[in-house]
This record gives sequence, C-alpha cells and structure tokens, in this order.
Amino acid sequence: MILGAIKKWLPWEAKVVAKMALSRLPMGYEWWSRVGLFRHGNMDAYSYAWGVLQKHAAAVRGVKDWRGLELGPGDGLLSSLLAPAALSSGLVLVDAGDYAHKNIERYRAQVQEFVEENPEAELPDYSGAKDVPTLLAKAKSQYLCDGLGSLRLLEDESFDLIFSHAVFEHIRRAEFEEMMQQCYRLVKPNGVMSHVIDFKDHLGGGLNNMRFASELWERSWFAARSGFYTNRLRLSEIVGICERVGFRVEVQSTSRWAEPPIGRMLLASEFRCLSDDDLCVSGAHLIMRRQ
Repeated sequence: MILGAIKKWLPWEAKVVAKMALSRLPMGYEWWSRVGLFRHGNMDAYSYAWGVLQKHAAAVRGVKDWRGLELGPGDGLLSSLLAPAALSSGLVLVDAGDYAHKNIERYRAQVQEFVEENPEAELPDYSGAKDVPTLLAKAKSQYLCDGLGSLRLLEDESFDLIFSHAVFEHIRRAEFEEMMQQCYRLVKPNGVMSHVIDFKDHLGGGLNNMRFASELWERSWFAARSGFYTNRLRLSEIVGICERVGFRVEVQSTSRWAEPPIGRMLLASEFRCLSDDDLCVSGAHLIMRRQ
C-alpha cells in the first residue's frame, strides 16, 4: 500500500515512466495488486461490490430471478456471491484476464460481514464450499477470463442485465464496437444494459492520456502492457457506436469539469477537433436497451 500512496503524488509523466518500468519486473498481477499498483477496481470489498450491484440492478427492478452478465469484475468475485440478495438467479463474470483473487477465507469473511450488515438478505449457504469454483457454483455463477473470446461463446439473448462499472474505458479501442455487438446479441429483447464510465485518465485524473498519438498509445507494449491503458473514446463517440449497433441509449447522469482539464493545443492532433462539451465530461452512467 506504500507504493500505492506514493504513486498518488507522482506527476503524470513520472507515472508513465514508473509504470512502464515496474510492469516489466517479474512479479505477477496478484503481487502488484497487494502493494496497491495495477489494481483493477475495488470489487473485492463487499461494501463497494454491493453498492455497485445495487446501482445496476435498479435497471431490472421488478424482474424476478434476473440473469446478469458483468463485464470486468476486476479483483474480486463478490458481486456474484451477493447477487442472490439482489434477486438474481446468477451472474456470468467476464474479464480480459484472471485477475480476481482466489482466497476463499477472505470471501467467506466478506460474505459474513455483509450478512451481519444486511440480516434480511437471502444468500445461499456458502459455508461448505472448499474452493472458489464451488462458491461460484452455489451462486449459480461463472467466471470467464478471455474477454471478447468468452463473450463469443455465450448463447444469444441470455441476459436480462449486462452491466459494468468503470470498465468501458479499458476496452481496447479496436475491439469496442464488436464488444457492443456481442452485448446486443446477448441481451434479451426486453433486457437492459447499465454502464458507469470513467473518462478521466489513469495517470493524474485529467486527460493527459490524450496527449499521445494513437500510433503510439494503441501499441500493446506501451499503455496496455504498462497498466494505464484507456481507449480515450469520449461520451458522444460511445453513444454513437452503441446506437449504430442498435441500442437506444439514455444518458442517465454525467459528471463534468467546469472547463477542459487540458489545453487544446496540448492534445494529440487527432483529438483537437473534439468539442469542449465532450472534453468536459469526466464520467457518465448509461442505460441502453435494444431498439
């Protein structure tokens, strides 16, 4: 956690250099996550996971035994273990890699804390589970780790709800439209998608990621391998892609900067044509339904 605290105080330029250097060291993702670097969200904390689940499950309020698909669960699988308390019949969790921790005692402790805080919640009996696959089976859930490849293998119109929380921005730009096409195929005709998107860079909380030309940024050895990749799609572009695929998009809410956090001439030339309105959006919650 010390490294995690230090990185908050580094200027964005130093973070680029540091992350590129550190990502080349022979430590696995689990080790970096423990020391507070390269973490994929906070979904291993029950209060956060439950809050996220409730936020998105509100989109299917009134639907009994809804089946869900979560994109990018990150460091933990708690959302699937808590989903029965949100009236779900189970989740399929899909990520681009095997990032979730497998500490079964930690999951048990977090579920117990949740039950103590929410005594009215109805959950399966996880006490007899000896490993994480058994936990998931009790929750009627699955964890798949091949990203777009995993989505391609799922059956058409399988889900009442597809959701993600601060994940859309990490989908590789070249894969984004096909990802939305797969989601369109997988959601039921009367189903819904709910996605919270963080448009800030992961370097300094601004738009420093847009200083780089795509020719460099999109190379796998640069931002993606170094743990600070975002696709840099702006709100209007995401809405446009999703509408082109066939979704009806409702912008549920946005958070904004009062003015663009970076001077236009500091942007890579390909981004200088973007409107101030697009550059001022720092976050958004989108609700989508099939046309």
